Formats: sequence, structure tokens, C-alpha cells
Amino acid sequence: MSNDSISELQEKLKQNPNDIHLIEEYAIALSDIGENQEALKNFIYLKKVSPDNPQVYYNIGIILEKLGKMNEAVLSYEKALSIAPSDTDIMYNLANVYIKLERYDEAEALLLKVIDIDKNDENCFFHLGEIYTRKKNFENSIVYLKKALDIKPDDIVAKFYIAYAYKQVGNSSLAIKYYEDVISQNQDYSWAYYNLASIYLEQNKDEQAILFLEKTIKTNPSDIKAIKMLVKLLYKHKKFVAAEKILRQAIHDMPEEADVYYFLAKVYQELKNRINYVKYLKLTLNKQLTFSGDVNSLEEEIKEAEKK
Repeated sequence: MSNDSISELQEKLKQNPNDIHLIEEYAIALSDIGENQEALKNFIYLKKVSPDNPQVYYNIGIILEKLGKMNEAVLSYEKALSIAPSDTDIMYNLANVYIKLERYDEAEALLLKVIDIDKNDENCFFHLGEIYTRKKNFENSIVYLKKALDIKPDDIVAKFYIAYAYKQVGNSSLAIKYYEDVISQNQDYSWAYYNLASIYLEQNKDEQAILFLEKTIKTNPSDIKAIKMLVKLLYKHKKFVAAEKILRQAIHDMPEEADVYYFLAKVYQELKNRINYVKYLKLTLNKQLTFSGDVNSLEEEIKEAEKK
């Protein structure tokens, strides 16, 4: 809603300051433009004058969610639901907050109630698939994600989740298919590239793994897990110059990431470049707070390298 519309509502409220419907419309408009604290004040007023109105508690829950106050949002949604126990919008929003709070059983129960009322609610099927994924019940996850995709075939996030679930139950071919579908919809979906690389790596298909790791890093240059995996593969195949190029770019993108310096040091060790080997070992030590290895072992390695 535009600021002009807000101004119009303010003028109407000056003329009718006790109009509950106008106050509610104004509060929603404020929330729509990000003025959540001010919107909350208006809804708290409405709660006092309409204590049995479920929509007031529902809208308070929405605003508290926006403000990141999830536990308070739960209380408001639960109050709304106690007044209107068949309201699917309230159930759905409350279930989403339960998911954020990792209260998966409660979220599951609510979403199943919504589906009993509306058997074509794609969002509920998706979120049930999400819940079962998080609970590592991948068989059920696949069942509900399939139903979500039957209703909305282009749901890219559902495709990503179902690909992951298929991978977890050992069906790599279907996992690959769905990850490829994700990429066909969004060529910048870095996690799809990364997960494809992981599958091909498990299958000892190093060339394909390298290809998809390179695509991962192209779309997300700060993906340190992908960088490490790719450099290890290049190291394995003695492609040290290629590894050096990737690590130098990684240092440019993530100058405080100690492991990148250490990997580059090991590349220079293989390239028989002692000066750079020692240099990057010392740079690793300087950034030891982010180093994933053992600092004492690193110090010993530096001493040994300096002797040679």
C-alpha cells in the first residue's frame, strides 16, 4: 500500500477515530509498508476493544512473526485458534511458526487438519514434506512432496526437497533427475549443483563432480565446502595449477578463511615452491581462529618447512 493510501486512512480516522474496521485496515496497511511496531500498537488497542475477535490475534501473530518474536507469535495464533478452531489460515500460520521453532509434531498435526479441510492445499503438502525431511522420515517426505508437485508442478523448492529425499533413500537416479529439473528452472541454484557433485563423487565419477563443483562456485563463490571438495579432487588428479587459481580467487572472496590459505600452501608444496609453501602456512597461522585443523600441528609443519 502506498503512503498516499496511508494518508487517506489517517484522514478517515481523524473523522471516525473509533471505527474498528478503519483501525484494522490502517494497522494492516502499516504492516504492509514495514511499520510493524506502529501496526502492533493499533492491533493491541483492537484486542482490548474486541477481545473475542480471532482476526485481531491472527494479525498480531503475523506482525510478531515479522518482528522475529516467534514464541509470542505462537501464543497469539493459539489464542486465535482457540476462538476459531476451524480457521485454516490460522492453523497454517501457526504450523509454520512451529516449524521455525522445530516443534515438528505440533506442526504436522495442524497441517494434517488443514488437508482434511482443503485437499488441494499445495503449501500444506510441501510443509509436511519439509517436516518429514527434517525428521528424517524420507519415505513420508517423498509422499507429500509428490502431492505438492501434483498440484504445483513448478514448485522449485519442493523439487529440491524431493531430490534430497530420494538421495537419502538410495535412489540417486531420481535425485539427479529432480536436481536437474531445479537447475533447468533456475541456473543459479548453487545447492542443486553442489548436491549433484556430491552424488557423482560417491559414484566415483570425478569429472562430473568437478564440473558441478565448478558451477557451484560460479554461482556461489563463498561456498567453502564446495571449494574444499573441488580442490581435493583437483589435488587428487594432480591438477595443481587449476587448484591454485581457484584458491587465489577464494582468498580474494574470503580473506579471513584460514583453510583456503592452508590448501594453497599444500598446493605450493606439491609444486615444489618452498617460498610460497612457507608463506601461506604462516598466513594460515595468522588467521588461526578460522582454521579447522590442529594449530599445534600447523606450527610444527611451519618449523619443518623452514628447515628445508
